[in-house]
Amino acid sequence: MLRAILSTLIIVAMMSTAVFAQQPTARNAHYISNREPLALNPYIQLPLGSITPTGWLHEQLRLSAEGMTGHLDEIWKDVGPENGWLGGKGDSWERGPYWIDGLVPLAYTLKDNALIQKARKWVEWSLRSQRDDGYFGPTPDPNRTFRPEERVLAWQEKNKEDWWPHMVMLKVKEQYYEATGDKRVLEFMTKYFRYQVQHLPTKPLAHWTHWAKDRGGENLASIYWLYNRTGEPFLLELAELVFKQTEDWTGMLESGYPRYWHGVNTGMGVKQPGVWYQQSKDERYLRAVKKGIADLMRIHGQVQGMFSGDELLHGTDPTQGTEFCTVVEYMFSLETLLKISGDLEYADRLERVAYNALPTQSKPDFTGRQYYQLPNQVVCDTSYHNFNVQYKDAILFGLETGYGCCTANYHQGWPKFTAHLWLATQDNGLAALIFAPCEVKAKVGNGVEVTVVEQTNYPFDEKVSFIVKAVKSAAFPLHLRIPSWCRGATVLVNGKEHSRPQAGSMQIISRMWEDGDRVELTLPMEIRLSIWHEEAVGVERGPLVYALKMTERWQKIKGEGRYATYEVTSSDPWNYGLVIDDRRNPSTSFQVIRGSVDRQPWTVAAAPLQLKVKAKRIPSWELYGGITGPIPWSPVRSSEPIEEVVLIPYGCTRLRISQFPVVQ
Repeated sequence: MLRAILSTLIIVAMMSTAVFAQQPTARNAHYISNREPLALNPYIQLPLGSITPTGWLHEQLRLSAEGMTGHLDEIWKDVGPENGWLGGKGDSWERGPYWIDGLVPLAYTLKDNALIQKARKWVEWSLRSQRDDGYFGPTPDPNRTFRPEERVLAWQEKNKEDWWPHMVMLKVKEQYYEATGDKRVLEFMTKYFRYQVQHLPTKPLAHWTHWAKDRGGENLASIYWLYNRTGEPFLLELAELVFKQTEDWTGMLESGYPRYWHGVNTGMGVKQPGVWYQQSKDERYLRAVKKGIADLMRIHGQVQGMFSGDELLHGTDPTQGTEFCTVVEYMFSLETLLKISGDLEYADRLERVAYNALPTQSKPDFTGRQYYQLPNQVVCDTSYHNFNVQYKDAILFGLETGYGCCTANYHQGWPKFTAHLWLATQDNGLAALIFAPCEVKAKVGNGVEVTVVEQTNYPFDEKVSFIVKAVKSAAFPLHLRIPSWCRGATVLVNGKEHSRPQAGSMQIISRMWEDGDRVELTLPMEIRLSIWHEEAVGVERGPLVYALKMTERWQKIKGEGRYATYEVTSSDPWNYGLVIDDRRNPSTSFQVIRGSVDRQPWTVAAAPLQLKVKAKRIPSWELYGGITGPIPWSPVRSSEPIEEVVLIPYGCTRLRISQFPVVQ
């Protein structure tokens, strides 16, 4: 009788994200939420290792493990055995912590013992390095001398105590604790934060370099993480001090005209007001983030979901670059903001970046990466590019093209994305707010452990199925995001229609779940056009952006073996404008061709989807150095014959046009 009653209590909740975010009505009994007086966070990250990627997503992590991420210490001296964060005399600033910040979640998500041992070597050294006063990490040697060519090491020696790289290592410690429960981490972080309480008044975040001041939001988030586990009152006082010493991201994001900001700092900084909101409870800080991101995209936005930054913010032109570090840091900021606010806009933005900007910037086998990516990128060589910070090899694919920070830092992208596919909810349920093939194991309801298998080829396919596996019945709510771009979504429960939720809503299904219960979510993907620089259009379908398919000729120009540096060129024409018959109903202009989804779909050859569309060449639109010349204002008149061109997902390309003129 009880089961029958509970099975009929299917609560369909389509509430605004703002209401849900600000008014959670319960506290999760199984996972650590914000401790009072912090604002109660609507979503809670599950312990590292709770989510197992499958299908194409698992392949990204496997290839990372077999490529640069898993072997970086063997092929790149900057994180080799002489690194300062292992007690050596090599690089002692951010590069070691950056790499481990990606290696730890990769190792524990894959449950790869060899990678776990690599990561633990760094974790253990930093734990052992802590002094009685709480400081940890490399210590400056005042007697060490340097040759003129060692100026970088000399600078690092001088700034070893800089607060900034320690912030990255604190994130490493958090993830390590979540995966292992090693209680030494709590004592370690407590001692370090007491050290900060003592020294920040006289040596503020900007004492050594400006990077710590710019990126103090990372420090702030770690303070709250520890407070939620120990409840030490001094941590909230420290949090206020750190917030005051950090760059005024709130004012900057409210200003309405972001200019000359550093791209990576911006990728990190956009979350800082949202992190502080947890203590202030002032919604001004949440509004500042929303407004700031909207202004960034209005003034510097590009079709793949990123703002330009090469290395400073640089407008909307599709020939301006975006640094790989910015992509992964912005993803982490969006993941953080989603948990704090519950605002589904951040999930939409996160998927757009993850499924377009992220895969395109590394080689498909993860043996090289690109420093800057361009939305309109038709050649990757050493020709001139109009970047505000120039590197001759900035858009080549290799181990250390451009600048080495991205070699160390890009590794966090897919692992941290995977770790946020499922979140715990305050009503003892589970939430799938971003979609990818995986399975999750978690405690729900009154403490029953369940596994939910997510079967899907999303973002290439419209269907997402969830299969519940449980040794006994469990009553809990399942939260499912309906993307803002989706019209006509349907939800089936065990084959019967449950609901037709609205775009941009949260669908909550509360019931007594039995082993084998199945939820089928269908998210129809219609073709949409978005407007960008010089009235060019982006072609979108679901969370994917589409780009011109071009033949890629990879040529090694430096180095040997797997990690050599490559340029990518093509002899294909690229200067096309699209012929759109009806811009109010763009689907009529495109033919969708579906293929199979390979384990590594992010390549030209394996692209699972193609769009065919009519186009015309624009002869006046020519190559300028290593970039496409000024994009013509749309609509453009062209007397060239109509051709049929093929578009594929942006993330499958390394050469492309993705912001197209419209021709008449």
